[in-house]
Amino acid sequence: MKKLRVAIIGIGKIGISHLKAIKAIEPLGYAELAAICSLNPNKIKSLCDDYDIPVWYTSYQEMLKSESLDLVHNCTPNVLHYDVNRGILEAGLYALSEKPLTIDSQQSGALMTLAKNRHLKTAVNFVYRYYPIIMHIKELISKGELGTIYSIHGTYLQDWLLFNHDYDWRVESRYGGPSRALADIGSHWIDIAEFLLDRRVESIAADLATFIPKRIRSPSETIIVDTEDFASVLMRFEGGIHGCLTVSQVSAGRSNGISFEIDGSIASLRWSQEHPERASLKYREEEELFIDEKGTISLANELEENKEANAGASKQERFLEAQQRMIDNFYRSIVFDDVPIYADFEQGHRIVKIIEAAIESNKKERWIHSRHEGA
Repeated sequence: MKKLRVAIIGIGKIGISHLKAIKAIEPLGYAELAAICSLNPNKIKSLCDDYDIPVWYTSYQEMLKSESLDLVHNCTPNVLHYDVNRGILEAGLYALSEKPLTIDSQQSGALMTLAKNRHLKTAVNFVYRYYPIIMHIKELISKGELGTIYSIHGTYLQDWLLFNHDYDWRVESRYGGPSRALADIGSHWIDIAEFLLDRRVESIAADLATFIPKRIRSPSETIIVDTEDFASVLMRFEGGIHGCLTVSQVSAGRSNGISFEIDGSIASLRWSQEHPERASLKYREEEELFIDEKGTISLANELEENKEANAGASKQERFLEAQQRMIDNFYRSIVFDDVPIYADFEQGHRIVKIIEAAIESNKKERWIHSRHEGA
């Protein structure tokens, strides 16, 4: 059995999440974390000691040239995604990239084409596909249990950038690209909507807003914010399905949560990350039902009676488990030819095109068609 030699480029918060997931997968025997790369030598040296990682680099170019690798995780800031992903693919390696795939569609399209030409498997880290409940929801939709799908609507709300002293590199387009709230978290919602409905977004009308125009980067520096805090988006999907999304990173009390509701001609279904272990299924003039992570459907009062037994892992633990399942599926698709559930660079390119259409719609104040040439 082949053992994948894996590396990570970029060891920030999300890079650490990838690292922990890889180390959890290692005992299964088909992957090993061979190297990590970061500009902070003290941090990565300490991580190598703590997690028994053989070698570290401060230059990803040197790492790609020196190490015998099979696959690389790109966990760098958004503006570096294109160059790093291109370097990985040109080295003949499989690539797992953080989202958004790139900051513009010219770059993402070039990466998609390069991966196809090199016959290299790729993945983008859209983890919400890997919540167990999501697969059961997809099955219900595909079997027609909700009837003809009319619409999908929902939110992705956070509050970590609520105040003007809340600073992160993502608020500046020179680091994060031209979109923040929509590209950073809205991209997750759009991906899960397309995944569940098995329909692409065809056109979009968007309203973007920056409520905090200046932020305190340091005690001696205030910067002008040129990315959005908020976005409200109308979407038209293939097959006549309509969509509506609100994203915000300045919603007080909403630490981090994605939710959606799908309306069909027979029933509606709602899922929220606040209660990731279940989804609500409702019919007209009938009692509310819930579907759990095992796919079992029960009455609301029955679920309440078994509340403690169904509690399970915390919201954060479930997110980390989804992250591990996503990475594991990518690895197994390479080693064992498992069926991929993950989004690849083609889907990553499609999402970048949708974000661009939203930016254009906001500027021109009209509907914009989202073109998916080659995707």
